[in-house]
Amino acid sequence: MLLPAISRIEARTGGEVIRYRRRLYVACSHCMHRRGITGPVLAHRPADLQLCRRHGIWLDGNRHYRVGHLPELVTAQHRHRRIARRFPDTLEAATKEAQHMVRSWLLNKNQPHLLSRWNDRLAQLPPKEAVYENIIRRRIDEREYIATYPEFVTMLGMVADPAWRARRAPRRWVDLSQHRRTIDAAYAEAEHRLNVPSLRENRHSHTFSNDALFRWTDSLGRSLMLVMTPEDHNALRDDSQWN
Repeated sequence: MLLPAISRIEARTGGEVIRYRRRLYVACSHCMHRRGITGPVLAHRPADLQLCRRHGIWLDGNRHYRVGHLPELVTAQHRHRRIARRFPDTLEAATKEAQHMVRSWLLNKNQPHLLSRWNDRLAQLPPKEAVYENIIRRRIDEREYIATYPEFVTMLGMVADPAWRARRAPRRWVDLSQHRRTIDAAYAEAEHRLNVPSLRENRHSHTFSNDALFRWTDSLGRSLMLVMTPEDHNALRDDSQWN
């Protein structure tokens, strides 16, 4: 439980079922009532379980919102579970990366097409049904996480894919033109998956070099975009190699 990467390696070596890190949550009260249980029940859930599909109750937090009337959330839950089964080894790292991207776009307000979707979902969220502040940690961004969940799952399917992770520039000599093609391909793929016209701002602006997806393509992305004459700089060296 405390060392999930090691436990996965040991499980795979021994031919056992690979188990993933699980988190505490309050089980759906409607499911518990069907079993004659009226009090809150703490349980452990896998990282890819966000809502009770039977009753449309959001479970990741201490406020059980009814979200069954938002079909895109239910669809995203199904996709989330498929991604978890397909990419078990990269799921944990990719989850953090995808959450960072979506939250960055939300807070920076530089993606009007996505913001419009998220505001529409926020407006459709009903009042909270239950509050369990004394038995589970409260999420201050719970409503925002619910609103952005479908886009998070969409980006998770991309950044968890080993094929896309392999295209990111390694920490060595990096050909500038090749890396720019990688940036273009990553943005084109994300725009296609998210069904938005564009995720890019001015390519030479400071804000674009700070974009979360741009930085995901390579840890050296900031310096690459500052090179205005690629014919004079065919490659850039990772300074960390000389430290």
